[in-house]
Amino acid sequence: MASKDESNEKLPITTNVKSISGYDSIDHQNGGPPFIRFLRRQKRETLYAAWNWVLTFLIYACFHMNRRIFSAIKSSLYSSNCIKHSHIDLKNDTLIAVPSTFNSTHVSNVNITCPHWEPFNRFNGSYLLGSLDLSFLLVYSICLIFSSYIAERINKRYLLFSGALATSLFTAITGIAYFANIHSFAYFLVFQILNGIAQSVGWPIVVAVVANWFGKSRRGFILSLWCSNTSVGNILGLVISGVWAQGHWGWSFIIPAMISGVLAIIVYCALVVDPAEVDCPRPRQHDYETVETVSETTAMLEVSEKDVPQALKAISFIEAIKIEGVISFALALFFCKFTAYALLMWLPFYLNSANGIGLTGKIAAFISVFYDIGGIVGGLAAGIAFDKTGAKALSCTILLVISIPMLILYRFYGAINLAINIVLMICCGITINGPITLIVAAVSAELGNSPTLKKNERAISTVTGIIDSVGSLGSAFGPLAVGAVLPTGWNNVIFMLMASQFVAILILIRPLIKEIQQFRQATTTGKSYLVMKTEESEK
Repeated sequence: MASKDESNEKLPITTNVKSISGYDSIDHQNGGPPFIRFLRRQKRETLYAAWNWVLTFLIYACFHMNRRIFSAIKSSLYSSNCIKHSHIDLKNDTLIAVPSTFNSTHVSNVNITCPHWEPFNRFNGSYLLGSLDLSFLLVYSICLIFSSYIAERINKRYLLFSGALATSLFTAITGIAYFANIHSFAYFLVFQILNGIAQSVGWPIVVAVVANWFGKSRRGFILSLWCSNTSVGNILGLVISGVWAQGHWGWSFIIPAMISGVLAIIVYCALVVDPAEVDCPRPRQHDYETVETVSETTAMLEVSEKDVPQALKAISFIEAIKIEGVISFALALFFCKFTAYALLMWLPFYLNSANGIGLTGKIAAFISVFYDIGGIVGGLAAGIAFDKTGAKALSCTILLVISIPMLILYRFYGAINLAINIVLMICCGITINGPITLIVAAVSAELGNSPTLKKNERAISTVTGIIDSVGSLGSAFGPLAVGAVLPTGWNNVIFMLMASQFVAILILIRPLIKEIQQFRQATTTGKSYLVMKTEESEK
């Protein structure tokens, strides 16, 4: 009988091994199938980084997918065309608008069947829907600060899993209102607030995780491409919810909630927050750094808490605010998101209205995804420009300036036909969402890795939380402002959004002037702008 060591000894593998069918294994000779050979040629840290990039992309896309649901089903809950009539009856589950005697000379005496859901079928329906948007985004922006503070101090994987699972639960409960025939505004309001609390943990964590795995090299492109998760989530939210937008809209909540729940479980089981967890070197975060070796990374894990230097501890909010550029870009993001979310939440409704193209609710939800497609393109363009120039304020300002005339063109020429509307919608998405993508991802990661902090990666969540929290306040007030201004006409809504973009430009003037001065100095000295930035950061 063979000894234990002999029985456990691995047999040598030769190229003469025959397959079951009797011929030589070509895959074995070549090192496996093509995709496996590709994986075997990659470094461990590259494979881990790619996996975490994909996983964080998908989980945050689910967060945005759940946010987009109310936007897709607005036309199922409220119709301004029906509310204009003076006498309204409710029969079964259909809103019947009967013309008044005063209007009978102008409108045929035929009942108009409209989509509805109590209490949104009243004259203040648009305000109620705007209030739901406000409640979610306002709570989200406030809780974002506390979530970023907590994320720096506990296990990010556990916190992200909890937030994603809670989001799927509250979204599903909101959809139950349709099946349970619930018509209480308080019901919708409470679960919108709870959803805002749950979703606030997502962004600071996923940005910090991606920044941990990807260093300064090509940060603008990588993070801008990754940041398209918001647009992908918006598209999924519209497409999936749009299937039931004019029918059993409860499923518009249930299906996205199920998808989010599955991704939450995968995050818990497979997310690697930091390269040190799997003995991988950390990427270079600054131009003056050398790449950390695996042995150095392992050694850092063995250091006790009392021996950790101050630079490795999480910074306070006051210290984060003092970082140059945080306040300017946070305020600019407020007005950028004011415009972006106003369109994001009301674009399907606009397309459904007579002032738009007059599309049905389901078609309007599908067509509005082109706005998000434009956002993906704009984010990539801004990220590439940032990588090439290193000028974050200049990259944002150029797109902001172009966005103002694009809004005018979309309002006055978008109704000509569907093709022109889609083209202009994409252009608006590029110019409006491009600066947002750059600020919330690449700019936040760069400021969170400010040279004044040296190697304090733990500042990323705090800085990201502050910037996105201020920006999310704009996300909260934008849709509400549209609901308030809408009764005066869509022209005034567009003018309001144009003014918001202009204020964002004014806020970025100071960092823009500094970048222009650095460009001129670089031209005088013959050095590139990126080199000048590096030398300045080392002082």
